[in-house]
Amino acid sequence: MLELQIAGRSFGQPVLGEVFATIERGDRICLLGPSGIGKTTLLNAIAGLDKTIPPKAIIGRDKLRVGYLFQEHRLLPWRTLNANLQLAGATTAEADDHLASVGLKDYSHYLPDQLSLGMARRAALARCLAVKPDLLLLDEPFASLDPVMAGELKALIAGIMDAHPRMAMICVTHDGGDAEILANRLWYLDGRPAQLQWDDAVGEPRLINELLGKLRNSEGFDMV
Repeated sequence: MLELQIAGRSFGQPVLGEVFATIERGDRICLLGPSGIGKTTLLNAIAGLDKTIPPKAIIGRDKLRVGYLFQEHRLLPWRTLNANLQLAGATTAEADDHLASVGLKDYSHYLPDQLSLGMARRAALARCLAVKPDLLLLDEPFASLDPVMAGELKALIAGIMDAHPRMAMICVTHDGGDAEILANRLWYLDGRPAQLQWDDAVGEPRLINELLGKLRNSEGFDMV
């Protein structure tokens, strides 16, 4: 579906090194790594937002619909939720359906500033769905949410992925618990410049935190 052949990315100094990977339909990837290592930079490159990364480095992106849930909801504050989704290509009825699917059935006429952070993030997720994405990119979707709201959003995303088994997902997170619930594949980004130190299917979800502990604490860990 998508092939990454990224030669590198620098902001005055190297941030990303070479990143080579493939993403297949149905992949549910959780991308972890130290803070500031370049996870969002990699996500932006995949989305096509970083114009310094040549298009040929992301093979197949021009054939895909990509939905991107940013850390900020980025909804237009002067438009209702329904109108925001219409800008993403949904009809009025489709926008209402997408909002209902994320638990916002009765909020179609609300403005973004009338919502809590958790609700605004769900509305932004509905906007992603309005794109009818082949690939869903999530940049720390649970950041700044209390445990209850984070748990609800996590369950919602898992349900969406189950309902769309051919959709692929890449979710940036710092929490191995998120990967246990959401991922069937794990990426770990680290190094200077950053590279994928781990790219493999998730075996036993309960072993993810043990694996992450080894990746985070041992430079000599055997990456297989």
